[in-house]
Amino acid sequence: MSSFYVISEDTVVDDVAVIAMGGELDYGASPQLREHIFGQIKAGRRRLVLDLSDVTFIDSTAIGVIVGAVTRLRSSGGGSLAVVCPDGDDTLSVTCPDARSNVRQIFHITGVDAGVALCRSREEALSELAVAG
Repeated sequence: MSSFYVISEDTVVDDVAVIAMGGELDYGASPQLREHIFGQIKAGRRRLVLDLSDVTFIDSTAIGVIVGAVTRLRSSGGGSLAVVCPDGDDTLSVTCPDARSNVRQIFHITGVDAGVALCRSREEALSELAVAG
């Protein structure tokens, strides 16, 4: 059983929806993740921040949900998405003491970081989306 949880999804800053979540984003949590993200898109939000500051694990199914959301946002009028992954080190390491740094590594390994803005803080993510407009 997954320990996925949503911290908040009702935060809107300058017309940017912010969804904060934590725990493990795995196969079991992916349907909930999809529901929360696509619910915001269906509600008309075109700019989203996924705050993964408290996420300790992410797998390919969750990455697929995020890529699907980016695709939907772009195809529906130029929307964009930024992901908050606070981690001070972008290097890949076999021994990694902080599980959260693995989340950022997965984005790098899968190449998703080429299409999604990875930010170290919520403020940075909001600034990134303000520029993307």
